[in-house]
Amino acid sequence: MNKRIFIAIKWMLVIFVSVYSIVQAYSFFINPITTDTVYVHSAYTGYSTTGFVIRNETIVEKAINGVLSYEIADGGRVSKGGTIATVYSNSTDADNRIKIAELDKRIEALEKIQTYNDLNAADISTVNRNIYESLSNVIGATQNGRVEATDYYDVLLENTARKQIIVGEATDFNVLLTTLKSQRDSLKASSGQAIDAITSPQSGYVIYSVDGYEGVLNVDELDDLNADTLNGIKRGNASDNSVCKIVSGYEWYIAVALPFSESLNLRLDSKVILRTELHSLPELEVTVKHINKESVGSEAVVVFSCDTMNSELAQQRNLDVTVVYEEYEGLKVDNRAIRVVEGKKGVYVYLASQIKFIPVEVVWSGENFSIVKREAKEGSVLRIYDEIIVKGKNLYDGKIIN
Repeated sequence: MNKRIFIAIKWMLVIFVSVYSIVQAYSFFINPITTDTVYVHSAYTGYSTTGFVIRNETIVEKAINGVLSYEIADGGRVSKGGTIATVYSNSTDADNRIKIAELDKRIEALEKIQTYNDLNAADISTVNRNIYESLSNVIGATQNGRVEATDYYDVLLENTARKQIIVGEATDFNVLLTTLKSQRDSLKASSGQAIDAITSPQSGYVIYSVDGYEGVLNVDELDDLNADTLNGIKRGNASDNSVCKIVSGYEWYIAVALPFSESLNLRLDSKVILRTELHSLPELEVTVKHINKESVGSEAVVVFSCDTMNSELAQQRNLDVTVVYEEYEGLKVDNRAIRVVEGKKGVYVYLASQIKFIPVEVVWSGENFSIVKREAKEGSVLRIYDEIIVKGKNLYDGKIIN
């Protein structure tokens, strides 16, 4: 009896698996569909090239008998007569000067936090976001060896302390302040005084790298710059006594050589985005200052002006950029999903076992996908996270697929 029951159950299972396999095979081979999820996406058209950075630069030279300790970050601003760097007799005193300055900043930040007591106005989500951004900046700056990592650390310290106060984990930083002040005072007591100082002959940005290209192009003659001159720039010799250079004025320039046809995409005095590979400035907003064209068959030189500066940007002379002509944002759609039905371009959406045809307006098209306009109106429009059909047979509006 038990053997008969076992055999019956076995055959029932065999029949069930067979029927299930047949149904699945029918669904796949007779009425298969493949879907893709819709997401928000952006794209752009542009031209990639290498730009030459041009600044109004004055080299500061001085024979140094000692160790330099810089007072201003690379790319920072200095006033005329302001101290750029101090000179110490040995590296220990120079290092201690930097440590003392960092301790002073942290002490000041903690003393400021001590006075923060308006807990009702505190926004914990904002503080958490600031902590996350500060931590990301510390990691990014450290990985890239940038000098402003300590600045990000101080912001991180301030926001972390602020959060501790808000959530009630800490309200008194006197012990930490006492420790930091003790460290600072000990360093001061053991350090020698500066033996010399280097001051700026004019106001402007301080850049500590001197590469030999200073002054090879005059910023007052950029409206006549041609491709032959730009492509033929030669590096000069930098003096061994060069301490830094001062970039005067708020504007500096990036010159690029473009094919004549590409230059037609740009308008004088228009704002343009340059995409870069810089960690701190992946997008740089510039203004088209000059468009120098000679003939249809030759290269044109476009000069962009910019007033943004930081330590990473200050190190650049040859900058890889993509000149962005137009930017597009909308819904990303696989090109296989776009069909033309009764003269209308659209996609089939799979929704609740039913197929629905939805018209779309393509604003940008690439090799594998397109960006379609994201409609704000209600009704039968394509939405983010919709499932669009990229592969299917005998599709039509209203068709039911289980």
